[in-house]
Amino acid sequence: MFSKEDTVKLKDQLYEIHGELISSLKENDHEIWWPTPFYINEDEYEFRESYDLFNGNCGIILFFLKLYQFDGNIDHLRIVNKGMHRILNTNEVLNPKFFALYTGLGGVIYTCLKVFEATGDVFYKEKALEITLANQEELTEDLLKADLLSGYSGNLLMLTLLYHHTHDDNVLNRINFLIKRLTTEARISAQGLKWDYSNSKKAYDSMTGFSHGASGIAWVLMQVGQYFNAAGLIYLAEEALKYEMQYYHAPAKNWLDLRLGPHRLNKPNVHEWKLETFLPEMTDVNAWAHGAAGIGIAREMAFVLTGKKNYKDDCKNILDRCLNDLKNFNRTDFTLVSGYCGMIPFLLKHHMEPQVLFILNRAKALHQKTKSYNTYVSCGCDDYGLLSGKSGVGYIILRILDNENTDNILAPELPKNNEKHSFKDKYNKNKVKKAVFSKYYTSTLEKTDVVDFTFFDAADINDFRIRFQQEVLKTYDAETQNIFDLESKLVDLWKQHKGYFCFEQKQKYLHKMISESLLITDQALMEKFFALSEHVELYKRNETIKVLISEGNGIKELQVGVFAAIILNAIEKEKMKGVELIKSLQSILFGENSAEKPLPELEDKVIQQIRLLIKAGFVEIVGLVGH
Repeated sequence: MFSKEDTVKLKDQLYEIHGELISSLKENDHEIWWPTPFYINEDEYEFRESYDLFNGNCGIILFFLKLYQFDGNIDHLRIVNKGMHRILNTNEVLNPKFFALYTGLGGVIYTCLKVFEATGDVFYKEKALEITLANQEELTEDLLKADLLSGYSGNLLMLTLLYHHTHDDNVLNRINFLIKRLTTEARISAQGLKWDYSNSKKAYDSMTGFSHGASGIAWVLMQVGQYFNAAGLIYLAEEALKYEMQYYHAPAKNWLDLRLGPHRLNKPNVHEWKLETFLPEMTDVNAWAHGAAGIGIAREMAFVLTGKKNYKDDCKNILDRCLNDLKNFNRTDFTLVSGYCGMIPFLLKHHMEPQVLFILNRAKALHQKTKSYNTYVSCGCDDYGLLSGKSGVGYIILRILDNENTDNILAPELPKNNEKHSFKDKYNKNKVKKAVFSKYYTSTLEKTDVVDFTFFDAADINDFRIRFQQEVLKTYDAETQNIFDLESKLVDLWKQHKGYFCFEQKQKYLHKMISESLLITDQALMEKFFALSEHVELYKRNETIKVLISEGNGIKELQVGVFAAIILNAIEKEKMKGVELIKSLQSILFGENSAEKPLPELEDKVIQQIRLLIKAGFVEIVGLVGH
């Protein structure tokens, strides 16, 4: 608990921020707004107007709304109403282009609902529903990413809140659509499930973290699963957290920041896509958006829901990391999104009041010196945004002072729901597991008669495979076994798949390698060593050879000609020199006692086929382009 003296100091700091926001607002007879800094180049920004939660006017409105709930001053409500009037009538909201929760129209709807909850003014509830119904496809279908901050899972949480207040069937249909989308787009990994493996993210793999990664998606799934009493959604959430543990770096007690900007892609051998290539720069970030502090929010809730010790252990490590960061204290960023203030919700859960006061005292000192809460950006002194600037520091102080109202923008919660709902059965564990597992064993399941949902009560895709093989497959013919084996091979490839961006970088290398290879003379080519390309594997069954190709959007199967298959099979296990390959093929085709000297027609055919396989990206010349 905070002492009376501490509370007085926090209030003083709060109202200093309030005073600055008041002095910086723009006002006319019906509207209030704040200018938002926009960078027009790396070093220069200009003022425009933004409505979003992240750094625009909706976020600032949430600060004034929370302040009204705290002290009851009616003038705060006047600012809220005039600010919302401006937002709801701006062209960017009437003709929106962006639809996510923190960075688009989803945030406007969410803010309307929060104003309705605080004031009881039904205008805002009706407006939230009206905006949603007018943009329902854009809010649910058009967003590419799955994440909390800029993707559709954030809108799933928002729509569930809207449904709670309206019980509108159209909204429920959109919720159902998004739950199905999350289930459909879930992809298996070495462990757990992941999202955003497509071209929507430029990262080493599907990201970790609360704003753009697995923890934020898990948070939404836990909130919505708890609201509808749908255990299958809690299962998906735990699978997301399980995936994220692949990128927990124990020495740093932190989760890796998997984002890869241009500077990280200048390293040698990037096409090999080895984690150690990027690791030194991935361990440092610890904030709400990325790293342990935000991930702790989801892990804390997972522990409350399940009581599992591993989540408690995670939270202990996260607390150690946060306390160590505060001990070193080497940054001048106090914003909610990327700074020390974003740690406060997790620290409060663990009763770290002295550390919270330490953060806010340092924030105040920095602001007194620089007029900014983030000196890493030149616009800090002019940024009044919620996640990016000054209103966010005031907002988090209100979270401390009003300990009864724990819901906050860094961990948006859904109300309790005591009503029974069909989603409890529709999204129970076994049905959700069936939806996930059956994507990978579609052909096998079509050939068998597994219809009982209880059969899918397996921990993960590995357990499902073992159970299916032991309990079902033995009663079916060899053809079904072959189908199962092929789909199991594809499952193994999916587990290794690192997403679209990985293969985009590999393709750059591949194109360069192909260009170099095709310039080599036939004679020189046969003196080179050949190997199967890294993204290609062979599936062999009886007389059939299929090429399994990992590419940006997944795994592709390809049937190749007999001669191409013989070549690929010959170089699959180890690299082989061209002249040795010809000898090997001559022996395979014409027997061990065939002529020692290569047949010219065979040599020509091998050279021609090798060039075609190189051009297709199936075969690489060892030693080219830093191989």
